[in-house]
Parts: sequence; structure tokens; C-alpha cells
Amino acid sequence: MSFNMESQPPPLTPEEVAALQTVQYAHLAQPQTVKVFGIFHCILAAYGFFGSALALITAFVGNPFLMMLPKTPELAQQMEIQNQMQEKMLPATVISTAVTLIIAALMLIAGIKLLKKRASGLKWSNRYAWASLVGKALNLILAFAFTFPVMQGMTEGMPSGAASTGISGSIMVASTLAVTLATCIYPILTLILLNRPNTKAWFAAQTE
Repeated sequence: MSFNMESQPPPLTPEEVAALQTVQYAHLAQPQTVKVFGIFHCILAAYGFFGSALALITAFVGNPFLMMLPKTPELAQQMEIQNQMQEKMLPATVISTAVTLIIAALMLIAGIKLLKKRASGLKWSNRYAWASLVGKALNLILAFAFTFPVMQGMTEGMPSGAASTGISGSIMVASTLAVTLATCIYPILTLILLNRPNTKAWFAAQTE
């Protein structure tokens, strides 16, 4: 009995257990979702940077696409209305653009780390996803606090009538909510698919 007890190996330390787990999962092939999300992260981040730049240019200079059209009285009137609207919504535009830039930066970092097969790619993807969901909630608050009141004020003075103004306001609110819900799909999928047990195990076996 004493011989059997003496022949038993000493218990493993936590560091040795972690090393064995790393070796155990090291053979796992890269999940396809890691590469797919890495590519989409980078593409959508570039789109976010471009959209932010366009939003800032439009807010401070005017719509560049309208400026390229032939000058007509109707176009001049439309540009004047748009300039007034942008001036009233400038605080919301600046805040929303800053949030978009932060989210795009997080997404770009996460995308690069995913494509490089870094373990921290999961952490940065989770940061992006939660920041994106919080940012969409903030944009909804800004829409109800700034955008909808400004749009309603601009349309009330038009000869379309109160009924038409109410209908257009309802459509605006419904479309904004629908778009916001639709854009929540990608960050939610990021949280779900990249945090599956097998995928997390693969990340754990990668280097930082």
C-alpha cells in the first residue's frame, strides 16, 4: 500500500493544468467564423470611417452631392432647408459621429486580430459588440431628443397639412426603430457565434 502511494505522481499545479488544456485544444482547426468575422469587421469598420467623414463634411460644409448638381431655385431652397436642419441637429451629429468612430476603431482592431489569429481577437470583438449595442441605444435617444423634433418642426410649416405631417412622423419613427433593430443583428451574432465553447477553446490556444 505504501509503495502504491509513493509511486503516485504529485498533483498538478494550476499552471500545469492550464498548459495541458492549451495543448489539448492546440490541434483544433481555426473555426470558419473567426475568418469570416475578421473580414466583415474590417469591411464594416472602413464603411464606418467613411460614413463618419461624410457626416462631418455634410454637417459643417453641406451635402457635397447637392453641390455638384446644376444650380436651380428649387435646389437652392432644398439646400437652405437642409442647412437649417443640419445646424439644429449639429450637437446630435457630432455625438453620433464620435460614437461611430469609436465603434469603427474597436471593430477594426478586432478584425485585424481575428485575421491574425490572436487570442485577444475574441476580447476585442466582444468590446466592439457591446459598444455597438450601447451606441445604437444612444443614437435612438439622440433621434428622439433632436432629430424627430427638428424634422417635425420643419414639416409643420409646409402646406401639406397636419395629418400628412403626423403620418410622415410616424413613418420616420417606425423606420428608425426598424433600422436600429436590423443593425443590432451583426453585433449580436458576433457575441453568439464567437463565444461558442469550441470557438472560445480555439482562442484560448492562440497567442496574444
